[in-house]
Amino acid sequence: MKKVNWDNLIDKSWYWTKVIFLCSAIILAAYGYGTFKPNQYAEQKIFKIAENDYLIKVKKMELTEPSMEYTNNVQFVRAMHKCIDYINFTLPHSKRVPFEMIIGQAALESGWGSSRFAKKAKNLFGIRVFSKESAHLLPQVITEWPGWGVRVFPSKCASVVEYVRLLNEHQAYKEFRALREKTRDPIKLIKKLDNFSTTPDYDKRVIIIIKKIRKLEDTYASDKTIN
Repeated sequence: MKKVNWDNLIDKSWYWTKVIFLCSAIILAAYGYGTFKPNQYAEQKIFKIAENDYLIKVKKMELTEPSMEYTNNVQFVRAMHKCIDYINFTLPHSKRVPFEMIIGQAALESGWGSSRFAKKAKNLFGIRVFSKESAHLLPQVITEWPGWGVRVFPSKCASVVEYVRLLNEHQAYKEFRALREKTRDPIKLIKKLDNFSTTPDYDKRVIIIIKKIRKLEDTYASDKTIN
C-alpha cells in the first residue's frame, strides 16, 4: 500500500483553500460593487428605457401649449418658464437647454418681449427664413427683399420650440451640444453660441441679462405681491 504524504496533501489542500477563498472574495466584491455602485452603462440603459416610456405617456396626454402674456419683465420671465416647462415635458433630458440661457437670449433678442418682431411675428429670438414664400417680416428700414426675413410664428412659445430645435440639430451649434454633455452651466454654454448673432460681445450681453433674471426671481420669491 502506497504511503500517503500527509505534509504534501496538507500543503495542496491549503493552497486550494486559499484559491477558493480568493475567488469567493472576488465574486462577493464584484456582486457588492454591482449592487451598491451599478454598472454605468446598465444604469444609463435603464434610465433611457424609463425616460422613453415617460415621453410616450406624456405625448398621449396631449398637453396644451401655454399662452404667453406679460406686461413687465417679471411676468415675461414667468411666462417663459411655463413655455420651457411645456417643452421639457416632451424632451429627453439630454436635449434640454438651461432655462436661464433661453430666457436670457429671448430677453436680449426681443427687448423682454416688447420688440416689433416679438409682437407682430411672435418671434422672440430673431430667427430668420430665407425664402420669400415663408411667412416673414422685414426690418422697417428695409424695403426690398435682402435674402432673408424674420420668421413669423403661430405663437411665441412656438418660437421657443424652434430655438431649442436649432440648438439640438443645427450644425452651427455642435460645440454647444458637446459642452452640454459636460455641464449645464448657462454662463459657460452661452459662450458656444457665437454663430447665433453677429453682435459683438453677444455672450457677455446675455450673461448680464442672466444675472438680472436671477435677481428678478430672487425678488419675486421674497415678494409674492409682484404680478
